[in-house]
Amino acid sequence: MSIAALLMSAASTRAGAQYGGRQRDRGDTGSTRSPRQGADNPRAMAQPLLDPVVAIEHELPSLRIDLKLTADQTPLFDSFERQVRNAAEAGRLRARHLSAFRLDDAAATTADAVLSTIADDDGRRAEAARSALEKMTGLYAALTADQRTQFDRRIMQALREPLGNS
Repeated sequence: MSIAALLMSAASTRAGAQYGGRQRDRGDTGSTRSPRQGADNPRAMAQPLLDPVVAIEHELPSLRIDLKLTADQTPLFDSFERQVRNAAEAGRLRARHLSAFRLDDAAATTADAVLSTIADDDGRRAEAARSALEKMTGLYAALTADQRTQFDRRIMQALREPLGNS
């Protein structure tokens, strides 16, 4: 999978990671699911994965040093880094909004407000991810073959072994 595809897919969040993959007993007569079902399944109990954009964001300070950027490459990296941070912040904002909805008095919140906020947050996140992709494309073109190889490897490492996911 290309770095571009990873940035774009990061703009959409996995529902399982966002909501924990739990199912509630809604009181349906046909429901036989116990509240603890899945507790014996280690995969069901695994912590959600770190947001891929946040994982990339965490990798950027050391990547900047390791790439040994030239004076011409540094502003391109700065621009890319800024957009990755914007995309990561948009994801954090969405999480804060969802958390606030879960804590707010449900009677005071309309479904329209919830879905509108989610759509707005997702739109901002997608726009920031697209902008990061544009900046990355310019940076990538300015990198040497060895720097590109290292860049690709480190981005993939960030996704497989994210810093700060302990």
